[in-house]
Amino acid sequence: MGGQKVFRNERLTYRLSVLADQAIAANDQIFVRKTGCSIRELRVLRLIDDTPGTTFREIARVTGFERSLTSRIIQSLIGAGLIERENSAEDARVFLLRTTPKGQELRRVARALSDRLEAILTEPLSRAELETLDSLLERLGVWVASDSYRDKLAVE
Repeated sequence: MGGQKVFRNERLTYRLSVLADQAIAANDQIFVRKTGCSIRELRVLRLIDDTPGTTFREIARVTGFERSLTSRIIQSLIGAGLIERENSAEDARVFLLRTTPKGQELRRVARALSDRLEAILTEPLSRAELETLDSLLERLGVWVASDSYRDKLAVE
């Protein structure tokens, strides 16, 4: 791997995007084959399982997926019996989403698969390097989500 150039651009956001896209594309096929669900579907399932009673609007906001994609994913998960919806007592136009026992079991299977695939992805890194990477990504994530970051961008 030494002098081999993988990225055509040195920009950090470009490299992060390419790396994520390539890893997700390779892993997505494995997730579909082993679980019947894509990575995007499993992300939505996980979010619903983490926050029972969440809404379509919240899922779309947190994932950043387009509303039409979010709707298709939710309909697919409902059709597969992995999640269920019920009307909100406060507003009948709002559906509250929850995982079913089948959805909770699939999440456990997907988590174990995800752990194995992430171990393969990070194999070239030492434990210390992985801890440093995790710490740096967390700091960047907090920064990008901050008002200070948005304020600096607004000046540009």
